[in-house]
Amino acid sequence: MRKIFFFLGICALAAFNFSSALWAGTNFAAKKNDRQIRISPPEKNLRIGEKLLFDAYWVGIHVGTGSLEVKEIATVSGREAYHIIAVAETNDFLSKLYPVRDVVETFVDTQDLYSLEFRKTVKEGFYRADEKIIYDYASKIGRYESLRNKSKKEFPLPEKVHDFLSVFYWARLEPWQVGKSIRTTVNDDEKNWDLELQVLRTEAKEMKGGKVMDTVVIEPKTSMKGILYNRGRAWVHFSTDSQRKPILIFIQTPFGPITGVLKEDK
Repeated sequence: MRKIFFFLGICALAAFNFSSALWAGTNFAAKKNDRQIRISPPEKNLRIGEKLLFDAYWVGIHVGTGSLEVKEIATVSGREAYHIIAVAETNDFLSKLYPVRDVVETFVDTQDLYSLEFRKTVKEGFYRADEKIIYDYASKIGRYESLRNKSKKEFPLPEKVHDFLSVFYWARLEPWQVGKSIRTTVNDDEKNWDLELQVLRTEAKEMKGGKVMDTVVIEPKTSMKGILYNRGRAWVHFSTDSQRKPILIFIQTPFGPITGVLKEDK
């Protein structure tokens, strides 16, 4: 469950083969597209103050909420960095059975968009974790520390890496072309993993109320251990405008489909 639920509020993934009943439980329906959809060039910088709010569903049942926020610009290791915060938590009903509140923070270099520092506070049932990683590129070493038991580890780094939150924002500022992929390296569990993001196609989605949104569908490919490692697939519908907002999340897992739907942006 640990990374399964956390991806609801943090990753921007989407489905193209969902049942009509489950679409009705979210805000979108597939719409036939008879026109060419254009993907606008990305913005040059992240928007300070942007906050995206999501509803999370499991097999069509509402289970919780998630948020993604570009809070401010901070200084980390002498460099300016975007301070980004992601939160995922169960709703009131599910919290009585299995309470979850996960908070992840990343500090992303404003110039090159790689990760400078990563923090994670996890509360899932009786499980607790409070961790941080500092990426020391001068020494090519990552420095992990548990703030609960005070254990520390070091691991080798390539030139630059993303954590699994910062990579989402990096990807939104990259040029996209249908049929092409973008690639990078993601650090998770003190290991470095190759990540490929395949730009599959454009597709129109009809919201409740009849508003039609143009989207672009992206699928991540990685050997990173977790829900996408030999056990499932994931997709994302982003808006095709320059802001590249995640519209719909979908994760196909052995436990059933998990979705996240953008309900509000500020």
